[in-house]
Amino acid sequence: MSEVHAPRVSVIMPVYNAMPYLTSTLQSVLAQDLGDIEIIAINDGSTDHSGAELDRFALGDDRVVVLHQPNSGWPGGPRNRGIERARGEHLFFMDADDTMAPSALRDMVEMADVRGADIVIPRFAGTGGRRVQSLFQRHPAGRISVARAMETLSPQKLFRRELIERAALRFPEERVRLEDGIFVARAYTSARHIMLCGEHPLYFIALRDDGQNISSRAIEPENYVASCRRIAQILIDGTPDQAAGLRLVLQFFQRKGLRFYAQQRWDRMAPATRATWVALHRALLREFLPPACDAWVAHPTDRRKIALIRAGDLPGLDAIIAAESQCAHQAQAMVVRETDRGTELTLAAVPAAAGSQLRRGIPRAPRLGAVRRIDRAMRLFGGSRAARGLNRRIAAGLTRGAPRVWLVLGSRRRDRTVALAGRLVGHEPGTGALTYAFVLSPQLLQSFGPDRVDMWTVAGTTDGLSGARSRVRSDEQVVVENAADRFYTTALGNASLRVLPGVSV
Repeated sequence: MSEVHAPRVSVIMPVYNAMPYLTSTLQSVLAQDLGDIEIIAINDGSTDHSGAELDRFALGDDRVVVLHQPNSGWPGGPRNRGIERARGEHLFFMDADDTMAPSALRDMVEMADVRGADIVIPRFAGTGGRRVQSLFQRHPAGRISVARAMETLSPQKLFRRELIERAALRFPEERVRLEDGIFVARAYTSARHIMLCGEHPLYFIALRDDGQNISSRAIEPENYVASCRRIAQILIDGTPDQAAGLRLVLQFFQRKGLRFYAQQRWDRMAPATRATWVALHRALLREFLPPACDAWVAHPTDRRKIALIRAGDLPGLDAIIAAESQCAHQAQAMVVRETDRGTELTLAAVPAAAGSQLRRGIPRAPRLGAVRRIDRAMRLFGGSRAARGLNRRIAAGLTRGAPRVWLVLGSRRRDRTVALAGRLVGHEPGTGALTYAFVLSPQLLQSFGPDRVDMWTVAGTTDGLSGARSRVRSDEQVVVENAADRFYTTALGNASLRVLPGVSV
């Protein structure tokens, strides 16, 4: 008896009341230019016409296999039934309201074959107003670290079947939040190689106009944080290097924990709900992250919020979260030049509101003039660390009480973020624009390795309040002196830097 042929890819698709999106989803999979696939669709007790639509496609194409079952209430069970039924060399988990580019599966399988990847992440784009992580815009195609991959915890990825069996990977079937993240985190920490695939988007993730995405359902704090604890333990257990494991947990908390301390979410919560979140997160931090880890957080607002959560300081959290709108601003690159001191960047931060905290405490023009003159004098000492330190201290004294701006540098490939405090050197009373100067030393830039580095700003006040980060914008008005190989403007109009191997200036 001949052996049954195993397809290259099994596409596993849980389906619950997915019409009319389901038709386009199935069409996009069947239109793949990799024909050696099977589609295992699990109809999880749909009450619309999803079951009939699945059967219609199955009659027309024997690559479509439909399993009907009573509603399980959550996608973990259907996905596990798909894993049990799948015969493919690779498994791809797809939602019933998304679509794929025609080359998506072939591109991912080829990358897995050539690069020996256990997991291949397709480049995402959102449809219907769905937002996707900046990872998919910033990170180049190719190998990706666990730290960067952790920025996307949804299951729409290509998994080598051998990995799933070797690590005994299955989705939680109970009604838990982040059930995808529990599965994916275990897969990441068990994989030999992880790759990001596609120069252009391959997978189009939808925001349904009927509001029925699972992620749109109300979040119960206890359930959500319990899942975060499970993922934190997975990261600790699955990372041999203890410090690296702690960094993964900290970065995970910044993304999935601190999201509830953004002003838009916080303002909608009742006081009792706020207290619940703080208590649960405080316990999580106490169990998994020693306070010394907080020094790894570059974003000054995030670092302050974590300290307030550790202290259980609800009034302090109210204050810093309320400051988010007061510290909102737009940042624009003005001058970039290469000097003996390194890459010098001057940018303007324009407050977003007339009553902004960033319009208070501005030094008089003579003091700002003194800062500029001292800076020019310090150039005579080149890029010495002592001169830079003295310059910063004098500038801080002359501008005491003024708004503060930090420049946040983020690597695209590596999980490396650094924040630098700027020197206030100018003010435009009419627009309220504040001009800040930064010096990026050759040593700092080389610490990112050969990569591209993106830039944001965070603005705040001297009494410890600060806001969200703002992407530094760039246009044709930027003055670039001897820095054309270093500084460039992205297709989206943002300011970024190149760090070239072995080149310091």
